[in-house]
Amino acid sequence: NDIFTNIEAIHTVQDTEGNTSSYALNMAEESDGTNSYFKLIGVVKKVLDEGTPLVVDELDAHLHPLLTKHLVSLFNSVEFNPNGAQLIFTSHNTNLLDLDVLRRDQIWFTEKDKTESTDLYSLLEFKDENGTKIRNDRSVQKDYINGRYGAIPFLN
Repeated sequence: NDIFTNIEAIHTVQDTEGNTSSYALNMAEESDGTNSYFKLIGVVKKVLDEGTPLVVDELDAHLHPLLTKHLVSLFNSVEFNPNGAQLIFTSHNTNLLDLDVLRRDQIWFTEKDKTESTDLYSLLEFKDENGTKIRNDRSVQKDYINGRYGAIPFLN
């Protein structure tokens, strides 16, 4: 937990008159999200440079949804991922269920049955009303929240 105790982040602010000033915050004073990002980004850079896989449970923990989306997009970028690094992650962030962010073959769901066994299945297994693959303009996030793909928690 004290991995960054000797690091300070420099923040620059601008007042209403346009004057800028800077101040330092020790990483222990930064938010959980900032600390999570800094703990993760070095590993992400190394994996992207080396072209190796990275497995992360709850990638989005403490991160802003846009920051999580950006991290995922790095792995789908030819520019930032020329060596073919692979990101395998779990998330409860439904904002990532976006076909502009992930391909259909990159989206997988897990669902527990009544015996607490977990099934794993791909978005590719689903077809639209016409029996064809899910279109790129479809709102996967909305369909998921509405229960179309299962993997919704049981709420009593």
